[in-house]
Amino acid sequence: MADQPLTLSPGTAFFLGQALADWLEARGAPPEAGGPTRKVALGRDPRLSGPSMEAAMAAGLASRGLAVATCGLATTPAMFLACVHPAHRFDAGVMITASHLPFNRQGFKFFTSDGGFEKADIAALLAGATAAHAAAAAAAADPSLVVTSATAPPPDGVATLVSSALATPPGLVTPLDFMPVYAAHLRAIIAAGIGVPEADKPLAGVRVVVDAGNGAGGFLATDVLAPLGADTAGSQYLDPDGTFPNHIPNPEDATAMRAGVAMVRSSRADLGIVLDTDVDRSAVVASSGEPVNGNRYIALMADIVLKKYPGTVVVTDSVTSDGLGDYIRARGGVHLRFKRGYRNVIGKGIEINGAGGGGGPRCELMMETSGHGAMAENAYLDDGTYSASQIVIAVAKAKRAGGRTDVAAGPLADLVEPADSVEFRLRLVDPDFQAAAARVLAAFHDWVAGGAAGPEWSLEPENCEGWRARVDEAGAGGGRGWALLRGSLHDPLLVLNAESSLAHGTCAIVGQVLAFFESGAVPVGEVDIDKLYDGASACTIRR
Repeated sequence: MADQPLTLSPGTAFFLGQALADWLEARGAPPEAGGPTRKVALGRDPRLSGPSMEAAMAAGLASRGLAVATCGLATTPAMFLACVHPAHRFDAGVMITASHLPFNRQGFKFFTSDGGFEKADIAALLAGATAAHAAAAAAAADPSLVVTSATAPPPDGVATLVSSALATPPGLVTPLDFMPVYAAHLRAIIAAGIGVPEADKPLAGVRVVVDAGNGAGGFLATDVLAPLGADTAGSQYLDPDGTFPNHIPNPEDATAMRAGVAMVRSSRADLGIVLDTDVDRSAVVASSGEPVNGNRYIALMADIVLKKYPGTVVVTDSVTSDGLGDYIRARGGVHLRFKRGYRNVIGKGIEINGAGGGGGPRCELMMETSGHGAMAENAYLDDGTYSASQIVIAVAKAKRAGGRTDVAAGPLADLVEPADSVEFRLRLVDPDFQAAAARVLAAFHDWVAGGAAGPEWSLEPENCEGWRARVDEAGAGGGRGWALLRGSLHDPLLVLNAESSLAHGTCAIVGQVLAFFESGAVPVGEVDIDKLYDGASACTIRR
């Protein structure tokens, strides 16, 4: 956009492509048997910058001699499947997407058969891209390729990109329509889960509608559900449009969920599915029109998974409600909160299962309140369509058995939800924001542990990020609430989440946190706490 700096260009994509090729070489990933070289699959969401980014990265990969399959419009789960599908087995997959961010943003997600790249892998890739453009600058004596400071935007490198693309040997870059492969994969999973062959239309008589938000997920309605016999009339925003004209494709967004609720009610569907842009996240809407996202979505998935895998561990992010933990334990499961960030949550599940030889329970479900979710049975793939497919299976089986299809009135009927919840994001002033966050969090720990918050407050026995405090609300006619103060994963922010069993009960909880900041435990000005005064959601604290 006009007033925003360009920090990701086709030139950057080109050098990232070269860096990925070098990374694969250093990692020792062998070429496919009998093939000419290593091979990489590239897919993209509908963003307007997608085709140029895809072409540039393909040029960078091919300039290093790799074979590239340009898959065009695709999804993040499909690009991972391309690495593990027995008929393809790409050495790496790349999804060009900025997920639910505004249409003018762009990014990349990288995969091998081992899963998504971890932080160390991304750091190595960025270092490799920096080295690649430095080498290009030296070879071409091109000033446009020289980085003048550590904070400068990546170089454009258009001349290097174009010359390399022109020199690419014919046949190294070829188109591949991979989405039919992925759609067939999902159809087989749904048919097997219901226990009815695809040819016999296992979803006949079931109305399932999809809101793809003009992202990459429209195929779920047209190429997966409808061929299995589902009535998908009433689905909306299936056509890809990189400007996302109707609403943000984001299951956490209230506008997106309202659109999904309206879709289900107007079509009288048995189930609605709301997808994010690149389809690694989803939410559903019950036939009653009740939205099922956040804690509710995790609970619904836990109910399904615990019936298949009794006693399993369910790993979630740190902001899940107390009621969700009770719900999982009531079904014989083990609830483990871990750090926010879907890679953290999935990684914890993989870690548990890697240590599972000791006889402890396995982890079959890892899920964030954002809608990211993975199952061990699905190769730990973060896949919104797979999660939604498990619920489609449950609804279809219930309908065939003559039971209720309303997932909100059935499996979720005994989920105790908070009466009030809020989140505040507080800016850290110190440029060294990680050190500043550590100081504030240490002070918060001491403030609660020392009793300054009052006898109703106590620290949770286990904390994986920041500090989560229990709040006994019984004296006020309630049950229990909590407050979690933590540092943001990537931004100079402290994040405060609070939940209460009382209507408007978070006002008292947030008021106590405000008292912490005003107590002198944190130097004045270290944290911008105006939002705690002015209120950004249901709770308003006034000076």
